[in-house]
Amino acid sequence: MGIKNTSQQWGWLSKVLHWLTALIIFLQIPLGFYAESLRLSPLKMDMFVWHKSLGMLVFLLLVIRLLWRIKGTIPQSLSASGAQKCISQAAHWLLYGLMAVLPISGWIISSAANIPIKLFWLIPLPAIVGPDESLKSVAAELHHISVLVLVAVLILHIGAALRHHLLMQDNTMRRMWF
Repeated sequence: MGIKNTSQQWGWLSKVLHWLTALIIFLQIPLGFYAESLRLSPLKMDMFVWHKSLGMLVFLLLVIRLLWRIKGTIPQSLSASGAQKCISQAAHWLLYGLMAVLPISGWIISSAANIPIKLFWLIPLPAIVGPDESLKSVAAELHHISVLVLVAVLILHIGAALRHHLLMQDNTMRRMWF
């Protein structure tokens, strides 16, 4: 297995980016809900530092993934019908969009709330908007709705992968595994 994708197989870089992103997202969702549920405390602030840091890491991985995808080959779809291919592509692009919307809306929430962001307690991010309570509320609502949509799309994505692997017994899932 080489670094590059082929018309039949994902390369190891695509696989590493996919599974690392998936792992972080699966940490992010419960971490965000947990941090939100806490009362104001040092623990809550630490949980949000982790949540924001991992969220921006997902965004960075997304940028790398998209650049790699644009530069390289994309394996041919194994879906039987045009409708399945269309749904699969739409779901993937929706996942990519959500991986951009969630960190950016989170960044807007912190900026609009005038809360400084330091990634992993080390790297300061500049505020991308000034303090604005109404913008913070809109960004928070977008962030919350986007998380719910993300969970729904992930369920569909995982369900489709399992369907391909267990019922259709094709190589769709194997092509993304190591």
